Formats: sequence, structure tokens, C-alpha cells
Amino acid sequence: MDTIKTAEIICVGTELLMGQIINTNAAFLARQLSEIGITSYYQTVVGDNPARLSAQIRLSASRTDCVLITGGLGPTADDITMSVAASVAGIPLAMHEPSRQAILGYLARVGRRTLTDNNWKQAMLPTVGTILPNHNGTAPGAIMPCVIDGHACVLILTPGPPSEVIPMFNDQVRPYLEARAPHSLLSHYVRMVGIGESKAEDMLKDLIATQSNPTIAPYVSEGEVVFRVTQFLDNSEEPDRTGPLLDEIRRRMGHYIYEIGPRNMPQVVRDILLDQGLTVSFAESCTGGLLSGALTDWPGSSAVFRGAVVAYDNEIKTKLLQVPEDMLVRFGAVSEETATAMARGCRTLMETDYAVSVTGIAGPEGATADKPVGLVFIGLSGPKDQHEVIRLKLNGDRNRIRRVTVLQALNLLRRRLLS
Repeated sequence: MDTIKTAEIICVGTELLMGQIINTNAAFLARQLSEIGITSYYQTVVGDNPARLSAQIRLSASRTDCVLITGGLGPTADDITMSVAASVAGIPLAMHEPSRQAILGYLARVGRRTLTDNNWKQAMLPTVGTILPNHNGTAPGAIMPCVIDGHACVLILTPGPPSEVIPMFNDQVRPYLEARAPHSLLSHYVRMVGIGESKAEDMLKDLIATQSNPTIAPYVSEGEVVFRVTQFLDNSEEPDRTGPLLDEIRRRMGHYIYEIGPRNMPQVVRDILLDQGLTVSFAESCTGGLLSGALTDWPGSSAVFRGAVVAYDNEIKTKLLQVPEDMLVRFGAVSEETATAMARGCRTLMETDYAVSVTGIAGPEGATADKPVGLVFIGLSGPKDQHEVIRLKLNGDRNRIRRVTVLQALNLLRRRLLS
């Protein structure tokens, strides 16, 4: 097939239907298709049932150019995707010796000396199309151009684990699709914090309504607002025409924008600290290490992040962070005063240029009339005893409150670094 305009996603696995595993593959693949410029109208989850999977592949193939199928390529009896897809496509399977050797080598590297016959099931691959080597697991993928019930389409099969799907897609599937997409996309992501999605959209609604190419579209993201500005390109020589639109968005929303580009908040903060040659430490109560984890998720953080104290108990606040006991008695652990003292104590303890503290009530217990669930104080201590505290009243469940707190804490540090 020379051109792929549309694609569908099928995720295979009874564990997905039962909610035992979160279906992150569908979200990842949908984003990738959107970025490539291939339209997707349907996503489906199918259990490990040959009849139902066969029927779904036929249905999807009847209405789209490409069917992306993820999961069900393992060695066990319920891993049926390769055999069912090949049967529907009318393509025989045969032992693929390079894949057999690759599986053998992978298992030896991870210390598996005893091999069972079902491991070789994964090397039974289609005799037509392209085999996708799996450099992060044992199950190869496949690209199978075929004709199903008179309709030409391409079946693309990848393993289920995200650690295998993502690199296989990025390295092998995406180039295949990009070469066959009817046009390419040039996208810029405008990332904002400190403003709600509805207000941000209202401030840009005339641009959203009137722009045709480039376009502007909002994306839902917890604790922040993201707009994607996208230009459809007919060829690689076409110039970037997104500049004027981005300038207008920046003029209207500049106070809230922390990035126009691919980086998220932790990456932005890391890069600013690296550029300025500064260090930071954290004192965390209600976030319980999430703030530290957000920064250390990214390579290079060790050059700027010295460490953290997770001070859930008041005794830790007093002994390690030097928060006065009478302050905790008078104002409580969740207070502006305690947040300030925690940040100062952490900066002294860790000997960093900056320290950020977090204390709050994530709930559902521990709330009072004066201090409800969602009340959070974020403190910052910097050079020359600079200090700042912000008070937040957040909505949502415990997990959302903690995640949004992390974002707001990093944004406070970002603003201070750039001031």
C-alpha cells in the first residue's frame, strides 16, 4: 500500500478488559498517529479469544488502511495474535530462524538457561511482509500488507509491554508509516500552568475557530493546559508558518506559558538549573517523594539535585529540618510558617542553592474546617535567605492533589530562577 491515510488500534488482552492493566499503549499509539498525520477513528480492546479477535480484525480492516495490533505475541497458549492475524490475512506462518536465534540470545543474556518449547512459538512468523526485531524482549513484531475480504490494508503487530512497544514503534513502525502518510505534520506544544483549561480556551477561542492551517487545539493534561499548534505540510520543502500564531498566543498567554516545545515542567526546571549552575533540594510531606521522583525521572538531574527529606512525621521536621516545636504547636504542620521553616532547614541541611518544601492535606482524612482537604503550602528558600510561600486550594482525590502539588512546586522554583 503506497498511502496510509487512516489507521485503527486494537489492543489484545483479557487483562485489559478486566482492568488489571491500564491500557497505556492505546494512548501512546493514538498520539503517534496524530503526530504523523494519519487519522484514527476507532480504538478497540479485545480479549484473548480467537473468534472475537478474528472478527475485530476483519471489521477494522474493512474500514481503514492500517490496523495497529498490540499485545498477544508471547509464548503462552493465550497469546493468539500472530496466528489469528496471519489467518485472517491469508498469510502462512513459518519458523523464522533469525528471530529464533535472537530469542535464544536474549534468554541467555537474562540468565534463562532452561528453555521450553513454547518459547519458539514467538519465532513462527509470517512469510509475507516485514519482521520487526524486538531488541527489548523476545516477541518479534510484523508488518503484513494484505487483502482482507477484498480490501487492501496493512496489519502491524507489536508486543504488549510498553517497554517493548515504544522502542519498536519509534525505531521501526513510525518510519514505515511516515513514508506512507499523505502529508506530514509540524507541531509545537504550548504548555501553561496557573490557568484553567476553560479560561485558556476562552482566551484563544477565536484563534481555535478561525485557524485552518496551522490549527490550534487544546489537550487535557492534569494540572496544566497544553495547546498543540499544527501545520499540515504537503512536502518537506514547505516553510514553517506557525510563527505568527505562536506569537499571538504568547502575547495573550505569556504569563502562563512555561514552555513552547517538547519539554515538560521537570525537564524545564532541570535545564534552567543546569544552565545557571545551581542546585536544589526538597523537603516533602504530603507528596511523599513524588516531587523528587518527578525531577529524577530525567537524565542529568544528578548534576542539580542533591537530595530530599520526606518528613511526614513532625519529629522528622524538628530533628532533621530544624522546624521549631512551638511553631508546629502554634501553627500546625500545614501552615505557611512550617512550609517556610522546612524549606530553610532543608537548604541548610543539604547545602543547596535552593530548597522547596511541600506540606498539605491530601486527604481524605486529617481535614478540619480551617484546613480542608486540598489545602497545600509550598515554600521556597534561596540565596541570601530569600523565601516565598504559596497557598493552594486544590480539588480532586488524593492522587490528583499530590500530582498537581508537584507541578506547582516546580513552577514556583522555575519562576524564582527566572526572576
